[in-house]
Amino acid sequence: MRRPMVEFGCATCYGEDAQAVWRGQRQGFEHEADVVDGSHFSVDVRRCRGCSQRFVWIFTELVDWMGGDDSRYVTVMPLTAAEATGLVAGTLRPFDLGSLGRDRRRLDHDWPTGGPAGVRWNSGSFTVREAR
Repeated sequence: MRRPMVEFGCATCYGEDAQAVWRGQRQGFEHEADVVDGSHFSVDVRRCRGCSQRFVWIFTELVDWMGGDDSRYVTVMPLTAAEATGLVAGTLRPFDLGSLGRDRRRLDHDWPTGGPAGVRWNSGSFTVREAR
């Protein structure tokens, strides 16, 4: 049985236009906590300056050691207050975040090797894995 989508955020941080939301992330969000701080894989919690909605940012870079044009992926997904607290405290593991996607949408920014960057809204469960 499919669960209903949960309501999150404001028009600035969770609006319909994925490109506009992506462009607004730098100034519209503030960093709250590092959960995993790596050069090729990182997970952190950020907060919308406008509505205080908390989000997880998952960054993955797949290094192929061939020419430096490595694939980079960012997933930005809203969290409930309890989920954000659990993630920072360590009771919610970063690799378990993908299951939260089943009842909310997330912003995916993909920049594949040799290709143009793209940004879009997605929903449904997804896999979180550390780059190797």
